[in-house]
Amino acid sequence: MMPSLCESCKHMRPIQSARSRFLLCELATTNKQYVKYPPQPVVACSCYEPKPPALPKQGNDE
Repeated sequence: MMPSLCESCKHMRPIQSARSRFLLCELATTNKQYVKYPPQPVVACSCYEPKPPALPKQGNDE
């Protein structure tokens, strides 16, 4: 399957059930133009914004 933009979008929240994984578009809660669970893969989206880079975990080096 082709990769989806949703996987790297800051507006996506994964929803995990016992057997399935869904990609929830949080823009759908405020804008009816967006589908709550868009059919995958999404290859183009006008509001796509990449997730910010993850901060490195800080350990105790003491």
